[in-house]
Amino acid sequence: MLLHIPTLLLALLIGFLLLTLALGMSQQAVRARPEIRRWTLGSWALLAGFVGLAARAVVPLELSVLVGNSLICLGLALYAQALHLLLRGDAGPKALLQAQPAIWLGLLLMLEWPLFLRTAVMSAVDAALLACSVSVLLRHGWRAERSLRMVGATIVLAIAAHLVRAVHALVHPEDYGDLMQASLGQGLTFLLSFVCLLGAGFGFILAVFERVARQMEDLATHDGLTGCFNRSTTDAMLAHELQRAHRGAAPVAFVLLDLDHFKQINDRHGHRAGDAVLQAFATVVRRRLRASDVFGRTGGEEFGLVLPATDAAGARWLVEAVRREVEALDVPAGGGGAPVKVTVSAGIAVADAGSRLSGDRLYGQADQSLYEAKRAGRNRVEVYGSTAGASAALPLA
Repeated sequence: MLLHIPTLLLALLIGFLLLTLALGMSQQAVRARPEIRRWTLGSWALLAGFVGLAARAVVPLELSVLVGNSLICLGLALYAQALHLLLRGDAGPKALLQAQPAIWLGLLLMLEWPLFLRTAVMSAVDAALLACSVSVLLRHGWRAERSLRMVGATIVLAIAAHLVRAVHALVHPEDYGDLMQASLGQGLTFLLSFVCLLGAGFGFILAVFERVARQMEDLATHDGLTGCFNRSTTDAMLAHELQRAHRGAAPVAFVLLDLDHFKQINDRHGHRAGDAVLQAFATVVRRRLRASDVFGRTGGEEFGLVLPATDAAGARWLVEAVRREVEALDVPAGGGGAPVKVTVSAGIAVADAGSRLSGDRLYGQADQSLYEAKRAGRNRVEVYGSTAGASAALPLA
């Protein structure tokens, strides 16, 4: 059984043309993300490389060898860069592109070599370039989007096919008298080497869309500045915890925290300084929370905490610790100005285990307590239903 190499080249040309068209459409859907652009460039380079190899019937053999193989190597390097951009946000080692001139020089030196030897060397070079993609996938992509596992698996198969092709060329040089020579070994290894990359390309598109979908979900549920949950998500999680409290599982505490005189910070230091204060505050609070606690931004400078299995004393202890740490903050104002000082007021309300309080009712109680803390002078913690303020020094250890 023999495989017709020109037919295989035509099939690969059509396959990579379809992949580049799919990548072009995906760029419009995801607003031309840099990793998509880089993979698209790699696919165009591979497509042009196959055209260069096939063009040896009408152009000098030396030009076909040099242009075709150089573009294929460039395409594989661009694939590795695309994976780095997706997983690490950078283009990866500069050596991926810096090695290209050395590959071109090597091709020039190999022009007089017999085809079987040149095939073995270039197949090994292609496998090494593909190994760069596998390396970044193993280190950074295995626990990322599931589609990247498919990308990794197909690239590993492509590496295996290239290595088998290199060995086969050395063991059976008679099958490599010419690139277009009909041969089962040459044709099959050539086909597998690059069909696997087609599968990797479509898997890469799926992985990018998985990433975009997750980011869209995060945008729908989180505040972009502080990384906290947004108001609607916080309300939903509060309702969920109250349902558990209704079944008598445990009490639920809800806390409203409001940065004092925040408008003055914006007016005096600018909105960038205000954003820095919000981010610093969120960092302080997040350090104090358990994995089960919910931290959300409910307004401009107002935040909410949902504390499952927490009574009034536990919530007051936690919030007082946050208040003291916020009071000690020195947030850089930018422009060499004095650091920004900030304080926070808080109101706490608790739904006891088995209670029938609704989320709106508990929110209203916490808001009333917050109002009392503001009225009493700010930089305080008040608990709903408590006759004494909670701003007195509390043991923190």
